[in-house]
This record gives sequence, C-alpha cells and structure tokens, in this order.
Amino acid sequence: MNERQKLLCAQLAEMGSEQAAEWLMTKYPVESIDYGEALLLIPHRSWKRSDQKRLAQYYFRKLPFSGARGYEAFASFMYIRTFLDCVKERLPMSASDASLLLYYLIPVLNKIAKSDSDRQNIMSLINEIQLHYRDGPT
Repeated sequence: MNERQKLLCAQLAEMGSEQAAEWLMTKYPVESIDYGEALLLIPHRSWKRSDQKRLAQYYFRKLPFSGARGYEAFASFMYIRTFLDCVKERLPMSASDASLLLYYLIPVLNKIAKSDSDRQNIMSLINEIQLHYRDGPT
C-alpha cells in the first residue's frame, strides 16, 4: 500500500461506516478503471454488517473478478454465509464467467472455512454453480 492509499485508509477510518461505504462507491464506481483500489482499501477498516453487504453487492457486480484480491478483500471481514449469499446474487452468468469465478473463489473459500457448516455451505454453492454450468472446475 502506498502513502496515498494509507492516507485514504485514515480518511475512511474517520468516517462512519455508512458514510465511508458511500464515499467508496462514489469515488470508485464499478464502471471506473480504478475500482480495484476500493478493493484494496475496503479491508482496512471495520464495517457495519449492513455496509459490508451493501459494498459486496455493489462491487460484486463486477463478478467474476480476474484475480483473487476482490474475493479475499470481502472474505477477510464478512461472515462466510453473507459472503456466499452475495456471490449467489450474481448468478446466473455465462459458463466461462462461472468457470473463472470458481477458479479464483474456491481457494479463497477453502482458506476461510472454519467449521463443517462453512465447508457445507461452500460445497453447496460450488455444486450449484457446477451443476448449472456443467463445465466449471472440479
């Protein structure tokens, strides 16, 4: 993280959760080239659950991400069930997008699973995606 990004994190920390979420979505809209910087900043403050979900729903419009960072950012602070629900909301998508989604998402999910319930919820989502698209990674 560079100095400018550290300053932005400090500014976000001074705002309330709702205000910080709104600021991020305004400054880094999903249509912008630099929306990825928001994914870098998001994990560096605490968020109310409602704002966690709102940010995930907003930035998950870009699913599938072309790397793991976006998934890792949200997985670092969200309850796994809420995270999975936000991913599910972005379905259906093309088979190639579903394949890319699973390619980066599965390792992140395996890393954050802490209980049998987490693993069961993860497998349920993976199976749902694979059954629907039939050509996703196994």
